[in-house]
Amino acid sequence: MRNPLKKDNHTALIGAIAIGAVAAGAIAFLFLTEIGKDTRKSLKKKIKSFAKDAAADAVSKKNKIKRKVVNAVANHVVNKMAG
Repeated sequence: MRNPLKKDNHTALIGAIAIGAVAAGAIAFLFLTEIGKDTRKSLKKKIKSFAKDAAADAVSKKNKIKRKVVNAVANHVVNKMAG
């Protein structure tokens, strides 16, 4: 039988709910406001740039090709994919 006087520790649950609420607020801001639309565009550009640089760095190190050449090819590929 369970002890009715023993208190359970719900710290992790409360923390998870708080983090979920903050995440939901951030997502709502990004998708429901005009400023959020601009922020999404900015984040998309930054993420694309970061991914392109990371890929160029990895290819350059692995294949001993100059980073400048890999960046040029990556820019060309990204621009073709964008339309």
